[in-house]
Amino acid sequence: MNDDAFSRLVAEEVKNRVSRSQRDFLMLSDNWVRWQRALVALVDNLDRQLDRLSSDEEADKERYESLGDDGVKLLAEAMSDYESRRSKIARFKFHVDKRLDEVSRMIALGVDSSGEDISAHAFLRKAIEKHRELLEEFDLESTPIDIALWDALDGKWSFELIDLEDFLASDE
Repeated sequence: MNDDAFSRLVAEEVKNRVSRSQRDFLMLSDNWVRWQRALVALVDNLDRQLDRLSSDEEADKERYESLGDDGVKLLAEAMSDYESRRSKIARFKFHVDKRLDEVSRMIALGVDSSGEDISAHAFLRKAIEKHRELLEEFDLESTPIDIALWDALDGKWSFELIDLEDFLASDE
C-alpha cells in the first residue's frame, strides 16, 4: 500500500470508519512505526489547518469590520462558520492525538494494546528504563531523584533518603 493510501486508512481508522480487516492490517506490528509516522503527519496537518484558519479569520474580521454596518451581519456569519470549523478540527485532532499516544505506547512496549490492557506497571517500567537510557546516551549527569527512580525498578524505595543539601550540591 502506498503512503497516501496508508495515510487515508489511518485517518479513517481514527474516525472508526474502517473494516475489521483494515484495522487488523494496521495492528500488524510491522505497520506500527508507519502508523505512528502517519499520525504525526496528520497532527502536523491539523495544526497547520488551525493556524491557517486563524489567519483567514483575522483577515475576514478586518475586511468585514472595514465595511461598517454593512459588514456586521457578514462578520457574525463568518465568525460562526470559523468557530464551527475550528471545533470540528480540534475535536478530530483530539482523537488523532489519543490514537498517537496509543500507537506510541504499543511501539514502546512492543505489545498490541487492542486485545489486552497494557498495565500501568509495564508502561511505567518502560518509561523509567527509557529515561535512564536517554540520560546515559546523552551523557547527562543523574540526580539523586533519578537514582531513586531507578532503585524503584528493583523494588527499593530510596526517595526518603534524598537529602535536599545533597541535591543542591549536585547542581553546583
